[in-house]
Amino acid sequence: VLARYMQVLSPSFLDAYGRDVVNIHHGLLPSFKGGHPYRQAYAAGVRIIGATAHFVTAQLDEGPIIAQNAVAVTHRESLDGIKDISEGLERETLSYAVSLVA
Repeated sequence: VLARYMQVLSPSFLDAYGRDVVNIHHGLLPSFKGGHPYRQAYAAGVRIIGATAHFVTAQLDEGPIIAQNAVAVTHRESLDGIKDISEGLERETLSYAVSLVA
């Protein structure tokens, strides 16, 4: 399980490891890939934010999705507020995803 690892694993590592690797992403994939997805969501003005647990591949945030969790926010929510909400969703989503694949 990767959490806040923020690095792409190489194909050779994934092949040698030989098991599924789960990552938690603090945004709704396939939108807002890479770092700071809550900043990207805030800047885009979206009103649904969330977290995504997915299997790791050698491509950044491209693996098959295991689970997602989302919540609506209003235009009044600050960037810090969105970040706080997102962190709670990450914990819930990762826990649920691990229970599905364990």
